[in-house]
Amino acid sequence: MSSSVDSLKNAALGTSEAKYWEKSLTDMNNVDETFANARDLGYTRLNYSRLTAIGKLATLDKVDIYKTNVVSNRGKLAISLRTATDDEKVLDLSEYESYLDSLKKELDPEGYAKEQEEKKAEEAKQKSLDITAPGMRLEVYATNKQGKQVLIADSAAEEGSKEREALEQMLIGEYEASKGEYYIKVSREDGSVAKKEKDETAYAMQIQMGDSYKHDYVAMEQVSQESKSGKEVKVPLSSTDSSGNLSAVNALQIQATRYQATAQMLQVGYLNMADIYSKYSKY
Repeated sequence: MSSSVDSLKNAALGTSEAKYWEKSLTDMNNVDETFANARDLGYTRLNYSRLTAIGKLATLDKVDIYKTNVVSNRGKLAISLRTATDDEKVLDLSEYESYLDSLKKELDPEGYAKEQEEKKAEEAKQKSLDITAPGMRLEVYATNKQGKQVLIADSAAEEGSKEREALEQMLIGEYEASKGEYYIKVSREDGSVAKKEKDETAYAMQIQMGDSYKHDYVAMEQVSQESKSGKEVKVPLSSTDSSGNLSAVNALQIQATRYQATAQMLQVGYLNMADIYSKYSKY
């Protein structure tokens, strides 16, 4: 799997003269994979940065959630997703394919034109990610003024819906995005998990605003200890994520404990007041 991940990473990044930065992000168990625990990929800035997340969906990991803060007021946002299960799937054959196309165009122009028309018609029938990430689902959420995450793009949405059209625009880098926090959810189309190690799916997800970038920021997913041991457990109450936030599950537990303690304090206070009142009352 590691060789496949390395090949996928190289294929996603390609050749670039941009400054390279890399960091590690620890994966979450399914129970703690929430917006509150979304792993931060950094800032997205027009014609400045390209963000790449290299991860995989495994037996205890059916969804990965990332976030980025778009700091530019407006710009065209591009988000892509590609997968690979072996090295052959990420070989760059573009130059060879271009050479074959040029030969076909020269030797059989009518046949080449017909082939291109059939190819376009077939691609039009396909779902958004069938070519680069078959069987995968990509969802994008924006944060509204109330701080709530709102779905704005979804590869699994019905054809013709605004969420599907928005995803299509992102895939070709034509989505007009504004400043704010965005969350990207990567999962399988059917929501399933890998049943065996050989079924694990490695992927590369990229975010960019504009036509160029000066900095390449790459986040490499690290397997959690729980996933290594094959157990699915909640993050301890004292634990925080990489951004210092408690998981939503644990936050609710703490909040419930505080409510219980407050109720007990009010009850004790009431009993004390009742006792005092009974001592000094004439009735």
